[in-house]
Amino acid sequence: MAEKEAKVDEAPAPTAAPAPVAAARSGRLVTILHVVNTVVLVAVLVLQVLRSGGLRHDARADERTAPAGPPQRAEKKGDGKEALPGPTLKLADFVIHLRDTDVDRYARVSFELELADEKAKDTVTSRMPQIRDAFLAFLSDRRAEEFRGSDAIFRIKGALVQKLGDAVPSASVRALYITELVVQ
Repeated sequence: MAEKEAKVDEAPAPTAAPAPVAAARSGRLVTILHVVNTVVLVAVLVLQVLRSGGLRHDARADERTAPAGPPQRAEKKGDGKEALPGPTLKLADFVIHLRDTDVDRYARVSFELELADEKAKDTVTSRMPQIRDAFLAFLSDRRAEEFRGSDAIFRIKGALVQKLGDAVPSASVRALYITELVVQ
């Protein structure tokens, strides 16, 4: 029996891979898994694009995801067709010291007006000092957070269109576009 015990003790123990070799194997395994994961992800994306008909722009999707705000629709003529865009008038840039109390903040805003016709454009141009005064008075009472997000921009645009209507009641303004907005 002593011989059996000796043989058991003499049996070679299974050898484990040295630590650096095991680490290298697991590193290669992780790299292989990353590559396989990336290939699968790319394949799924390609299938989705091909199934949906390509990367074309879907205007209806924009309408479904657009934030609520005043709609900017093109006017329609009597025959049901959309009217062409009217003449536009670019206003000089506005640089405004905002009403924030904790820090000095400024906003630079550029506007463009779409008007019904050239007569309205001439009327608005002749009243530009009153328009700039009304816009500056309104904008200088805003704080920086009032310029964040599309809902805030729609509110500001709606208020400015009303100020524009008060300053020039006879002008037919189709739309007010903010062409640049920087808040610092």
